[in-house]
Amino acid sequence: MAWVSKCLATLSVAMVVLGQEPEESTALNQDDQCAGDERCALNALQHRGTKIVAETIQAEELEEEEEADDTLEYGEELEANYTELMEYGCFAKPSDMRLSWRASGRDFFEQFTFVTQDDTHGAHKYLNFHDAVRHGVIGATSHGSIFMKIGGIEPTGDPYAPYKRHSVMVHSNYAWQPQDGMLVVMKYNHVPWGPSIWPAFWLMNSDKVWPDGGEFDIMEFANDEASKITFHTDKNCMLDPRKVGQCMQGKKMGGSGPMNCNTNYWKNLFGCRPRQVQRTGEWFAKNPGVFAANWDADGITVFHIPNHEIPADLKADKPHPETWGKWAVAYLPYVGHTCHKDLAGPQEIVMNIALCGDWAGNAWFRSGAARTTGFSHGCRADIGKPYEDCCTKYATSHDGRIDHMFRNQAYFDIDYMKVFTSAGARSPTLSGIHRRGGRPLNG
Repeated sequence: MAWVSKCLATLSVAMVVLGQEPEESTALNQDDQCAGDERCALNALQHRGTKIVAETIQAEELEEEEEADDTLEYGEELEANYTELMEYGCFAKPSDMRLSWRASGRDFFEQFTFVTQDDTHGAHKYLNFHDAVRHGVIGATSHGSIFMKIGGIEPTGDPYAPYKRHSVMVHSNYAWQPQDGMLVVMKYNHVPWGPSIWPAFWLMNSDKVWPDGGEFDIMEFANDEASKITFHTDKNCMLDPRKVGQCMQGKKMGGSGPMNCNTNYWKNLFGCRPRQVQRTGEWFAKNPGVFAANWDADGITVFHIPNHEIPADLKADKPHPETWGKWAVAYLPYVGHTCHKDLAGPQEIVMNIALCGDWAGNAWFRSGAARTTGFSHGCRADIGKPYEDCCTKYATSHDGRIDHMFRNQAYFDIDYMKVFTSAGARSPTLSGIHRRGGRPLNG
């Protein structure tokens, strides 16, 4: 983005922080990806990369403002007493949580709908269930877990994008009401990482055109960038920065973004992303454990729990996430009066592995790992022209060393996923994507 565009984005974020709504801008017209294309601004997946690139540009300016405003908020030298923080109301609301859904073992993929549409302009081809099995992109391991991985190269017949690699995107067949209280858990042994690789584990509503139903990114990163936890909705909802600082004291955090969760790219509103503990995909892959996201009427908390520290309450399927402050990596407490009760619709679980495209492709030259591949000369970062795009050329190269990297790094290995809900919560409903047979909504 040009220097003028950076200034406009910074000004817009400052207005949001002050509680003002900026006038409609030409921000997307300055983005080659969305120039002149209104549909681009309304499609959820198409903007997953664009919004992260924009947030990264804003982060440095916002961090300086926030640190100057409240020293306690981001103090990293304080020793946290998690019992006291729980009493202060940090993290999850205490509740009697019960197992609502489980996906594991050989029946894992029967709990999901496969989506083949790609809206992120990637070097991947999402396969349906039968093709994914046939090409060995999904399956069960010898120790009882399941895998999802990047597979082989397939010719497309398109001279502008002659090859793509096999991959998958899955959405849960069910969706849950987050305001009733829900806890989503994934126990993993490995996550994909490396140059060109863009994996994600997230929640969304597919009954409405994005962002009307809400989207929450639990784990998402590209190349060697750190994971970013973000929430999107079509309504104003402010996060409480002082409560973030109080509850997350003692943790080394970075990656601050806007504190208003409203998302409207025409108005430079990018959703909310508080300061959080950030790790790269390589770190997660080498430190297996549990990702968990607790969502209730007061806010959202994300936890990462190492394998050797998984608490007994979770092992017994009687979780008490309000006691898990030690492992909190992101906390999104709502400022209650600013957040509508229908902030998000029923949330389905999504997991996918993308290659290049809106985030990993556009950010190729920012990545040290990408530059070491040697695919930085005689090509450029241009996902609109895949045959010239450095990331795409790398990901679809017929090179044994690159194939070896994908085999050894570009896969999920998962023991289980579970959803727990609070006592009295409404029953899960069939997800919109499942009811439509895997067809996403387009704006």
